[in-house]
Amino acid sequence: MNHSSLKNDLRRWLHKKKWVRKNLRMLRDADALIISHTKSGRTWLRVMISHLYHIKYGLPHDQLLIFDNFHAFDPKIPRIFFFRDTRIPTFSWGRGFVDIPRHKKTLFLVRDPRDVAVSFYFHVRNRASARELDRKGILPEAKNLPLYEFVTDPLLGVPRVIEHFNRWRQDMEAMDHTLVIRYEDMKADPASTLARTITFIDRDFSPAEIEQAVKFGSFDSLANKEKSGFFKTGRLSAKEPDDETTRKVRKGKIGGYRDYFTEQQIQHLDHLVRQQLDPFYGYA
Repeated sequence: MNHSSLKNDLRRWLHKKKWVRKNLRMLRDADALIISHTKSGRTWLRVMISHLYHIKYGLPHDQLLIFDNFHAFDPKIPRIFFFRDTRIPTFSWGRGFVDIPRHKKTLFLVRDPRDVAVSFYFHVRNRASARELDRKGILPEAKNLPLYEFVTDPLLGVPRVIEHFNRWRQDMEAMDHTLVIRYEDMKADPASTLARTITFIDRDFSPAEIEQAVKFGSFDSLANKEKSGFFKTGRLSAKEPDDETTRKVRKGKIGGYRDYFTEQQIQHLDHLVRQQLDPFYGYA
């Protein structure tokens, strides 16, 4: 192994350890947790929650809730930790993961695994950084896989999402305070779903405040904000504004996975969900 390769490996290791320390600190200090697989509507929910606090506390509308930044402005605002799993990898020998605490309020945001896998494919292909892929254990070659091969891969696609959801269902049994919301319900009735979410995490907000937050976070509003660079964060910025496949806010269509596959491929994906996913979630 040459000197340059050793330096790159050291940089990767240092980056991972810094990431672990940061996330363990947030896990420890969080007042509430929101767990969701990547591409399940987390940014949409974050934007709506952020706007509720914009309204109530006079925060700048171009700021998004990033753990404790709103709490620093006013301690009455809870520290909310958004994460992609119920365990944090340590990248250390002998202790592979740290499980999230069982006593904290934990909201699970879930979405149809077939739609998640398709959206995750475009994320990996067009938005994910090399560091993000490395942390998630995804090889760079995954960017070049054909879509159907990606969504049927056990470590990338629908089987990956199902594994997460089934494990979370088991984790919930040992947790004190949990709430599960579905992306599909958020699409059908965003006001009601947001009201349930914020009541669980913090407190009741008025129907007028909820409606304002829903309008602020609507699909068209978010798409326009992403294209214009409205938010002061890279979490919702367009890499190539005119290319829909590179956007954070793409389509958000329920059952949109069907637009990409043959009937036989759709049947196979549907079979995976029926046979393997816990029926608790209602997607089978």
